[in-house]
Amino acid sequence: MKKSNRKPLALRMFLSLASCGLALSAALALSLPAGPAWAADVVPAAGAATADMELELTGIASSEGQILISVFASPEDWLKKPVAVVRAEASSQKDGRLLIKLGALPAGRLALNVAHDLNSNGRLDMNAMRMPTEPFAFSNNATGMFGPPKFEAALFEVKAGARLSVSLK
Repeated sequence: MKKSNRKPLALRMFLSLASCGLALSAALALSLPAGPAWAADVVPAAGAATADMELELTGIASSEGQILISVFASPEDWLKKPVAVVRAEASSQKDGRLLIKLGALPAGRLALNVAHDLNSNGRLDMNAMRMPTEPFAFSNNATGMFGPPKFEAALFEVKAGARLSVSLK
């Protein structure tokens, strides 16, 4: 009988989930500049069309820490190199809901990820299995099978004055 080289399903699932945690951690660590100066860092190209939108975030279970948002413009840069980053204080939430201004977003289709940084250390914390221990979400409330969602699943159209709704998990 030929021996299979496939890993058991439980191990494959664990490795996939661990890679999700690594990807989310790396995305936040790489995409969010250190320190309080990045409260709304958006640097559009000279003469580029931009629009302001609102993010309605729900599912905020604690007033501790900060909300970290990274906005991405291409599949190549997804969870690596944002075009905009925004920070909001979780203490501003009311009844688990917070409205956050996303100013000067580049025109077109974008995707975003959100993390509730409960301990204000500037990143999404992970457990020993590299699974997120802090709440997170993606635009369109997109989810991935065994890792973060694909860029295309999280895409939204930038429209001036529009409101994007996302719920933390």
